Amino acid sequence: MRVVVTRLQEKEDNTVELFGKYGLEAIVVPTIRSRPPRDSASLDALLQMVSGQRIDILIFTSSLGVSKFFEKCDSISSNTTIISVGPKTAQKVNEFGYSSEVLDSFSSDRFAEYLKDRARGKIIGIARAGVPNPELVGALELLGATVVEGVCYELESAPNELKGMISAHKIDAVVITSTKSFLSAGLENTDVSGVVMVAIGPKTAKGMMDAGVEPDMVGGGTLESCAVLLQDMG
Repeated sequence: MRVVVTRLQEKEDNTVELFGKYGLEAIVVPTIRSRPPRDSASLDALLQMVSGQRIDILIFTSSLGVSKFFEKCDSISSNTTIISVGPKTAQKVNEFGYSSEVLDSFSSDRFAEYLKDRARGKIIGIARAGVPNPELVGALELLGATVVEGVCYELESAPNELKGMISAHKIDAVVITSTKSFLSAGLENTDVSGVVMVAIGPKTAKGMMDAGVEPDMVGGGTLESCAVLLQDMG
């Protein structure tokens, strides 16, 4: 089975090898790319607070966010608790010489549950992409925390051949890795007939359905979970 994965190029590492373990031929076709934020004010403010040791908890929501953050950050106080969303983000934090707690699921409910006994009265920094998550901020604020967000990078559509590959019947399945990557591909129901559409997780699945395309499968938030679903299908 030939599977396209809409992985952001900067996050690409071992996708082909990962899917190969499950007998799948993966082709990485990025439909979005990163660029520096148009306005660096929020990131500058977060960096200043980190430097001044005024951030109690620092959350990284992606490995790319970690890289972009440390391009401008010299050091983080040992008094600051770092939380990474997922093991790959934690690994990237470790590459810069820091350790972090690892949250296995990126959802506002999961964060609220994880931090319910530690958030009150704390200042929590979030280093993220230029995609707002008001649910997460709201959940942390309900716990009594003050939230400071810093946009480390933004995402924009990238030229790609995904629609043409589908129409030419060159692939069997597509793994959509984010709502933005799906919207940037410009796919509609008529474009995906005969192709297995896989959303990496429930949030992406909702974004696809809101745009009029219902995924055939929904993973558990990781590429490996998607590979397992496709292997079981085969």
